[in-house]
Amino acid sequence: MAPFQKQAPAVADAANGLVLRFAGQSWIDVTDASGARVERGLVDAGAERRYAPGQVAHITLGNAEAVEVLHGGKPVDLAPYRAANVARFTVSSSGEPAPARH
Repeated sequence: MAPFQKQAPAVADAANGLVLRFAGQSWIDVTDASGARVERGLVDAGAERRYAPGQVAHITLGNAEAVEVLHGGKPVDLAPYRAANVARFTVSSSGEPAPARH
């Protein structure tokens, strides 16, 4: 996998946006509504990513069990989005996770 790449700064506070906290190393693939890649690569344990509402449209997380996702400061249950420890979900314009569209 390629090294971590980041195109846009994460600009959200925990109360309004989507926050990802990594307890273990994980890979991430994040795209915006146009399909442009926001970031992709490995993320180390202890890292955190923040996205403002409307900043991202789709997230895929590898080693999903090691990632805590918060929306509006509240934990998101990744179980409905996870298969084989990979979570895939879309993100609404308000920043709320929803099942990925196939």
